[in-house]
Amino acid sequence: MSISCPADQESVRLRRSARLGVPSLRSFLILLSLSAGLASNVNASETVTLTDISGTKNTGKLREWAEEQLVIMSTAELKFRQADLRLITFEHETSKPIKGEPTVWLSNGDRINARSVGVGNDLLSVSWPVLGEAAITKIPLEEVVAMILDWPATMTDRLRLIKDFETLPAGSDLVMLKNGDRLLGEVDRLDAAFVELKVGGKPLKVDRSRVRAIRLNPELITVKRPTANRAVLSLTDGSRVTASQIESNADTDVLKFKSSGLGNVALPVTAVVSCHLFGERLIPLTDYEPAKVEYTPYFSAKWPLVRNANVQHGPLTLRATEFVTGLGMHSRMAVTYELRGIEREFQATVGIDDVAKGAGSVIFAVELDGRRIWTSPELTGQSPATTIGKIDLSGGKRLTLLVDFGELADVSDYADWCDAVLILDAAH
Repeated sequence: MSISCPADQESVRLRRSARLGVPSLRSFLILLSLSAGLASNVNASETVTLTDISGTKNTGKLREWAEEQLVIMSTAELKFRQADLRLITFEHETSKPIKGEPTVWLSNGDRINARSVGVGNDLLSVSWPVLGEAAITKIPLEEVVAMILDWPATMTDRLRLIKDFETLPAGSDLVMLKNGDRLLGEVDRLDAAFVELKVGGKPLKVDRSRVRAIRLNPELITVKRPTANRAVLSLTDGSRVTASQIESNADTDVLKFKSSGLGNVALPVTAVVSCHLFGERLIPLTDYEPAKVEYTPYFSAKWPLVRNANVQHGPLTLRATEFVTGLGMHSRMAVTYELRGIEREFQATVGIDDVAKGAGSVIFAVELDGRRIWTSPELTGQSPATTIGKIDLSGGKRLTLLVDFGELADVSDYADWCDAVLILDAAH
């Protein structure tokens, strides 16, 4: 595929040739890579809340973020091993849901609320307001999944757009128009005024103002799944970014980090809402491949197991709270994972996703080696999110998660296992 036009005309030129695998927008709210070492000298005026693996919270002024520990000042100086933490929350406004801002989706699941500007040397240039209107960020084209130029007005239509990105066949670029039409072909050019593409070998020029979004050919995308230690930086503009080598300059209040897609990034500390930590003792269940997925339909409909999104391929959301990691399931489904002998606990928060709009009725359950060890009451789309507590996995070999029918059959049974994580033994 090629998209061409000089960068100073807000254009995009794509030159990709290798078939590199199909990316997934199921990582809408996904886990993000973090290198093993984090180093930071942080402005002591920043108030943060640290949540450790056990769920204990401590709030204070962040004094130090070093390679292996964080130090905060509360009533006294408190030190924490980074490996024992799961979340750092900054005292800023809550991250926003998707609104009308243009968005760029990356193959590792990052979403950047930025406007596509142009490309040079196989890099997509975007204007990202969180960095300042004049700042231009460059992204390798092989890591770009899609560009949303103008989000639909309603959440229902936004989720449908995301689902189309995920489920429509690969093999070509997809240009989605605001009137609902879809153009499959090879995009040649994108600038401030037009999108030019070849459809059936014939050139077609479309006014950019008519275009809703462009999904690039998934067969030409480099898929990058998180490995090793990882974190999620959630930002005030709703973006979520892969970060590594995080550091902060105490004099300028700037957070600096590296991203596989964005390169070196420097943004205001006030733009950061939270940082989720994973990888040493806290492992998302989505890192494990299921050994078995069993689905029993109530009638004939088929539903997949979805990583890091609900079964409608939208964000994992329970009672207006969006979660970074988890599983989307539908009744009746049983998913089994083989354990490695180093897992100590399983934790999760369950409920019917907000996309059900209050409908649905399911029963959640957990089994270890075929033995039922936890069962929820019947939960509906109006029930509060339910934390299952700490499930002891000591000596277990197989972990099975089940979602069963409730009294309302399978209607709108969009069941979420949010923050589904494994706590590893400290000695592993």
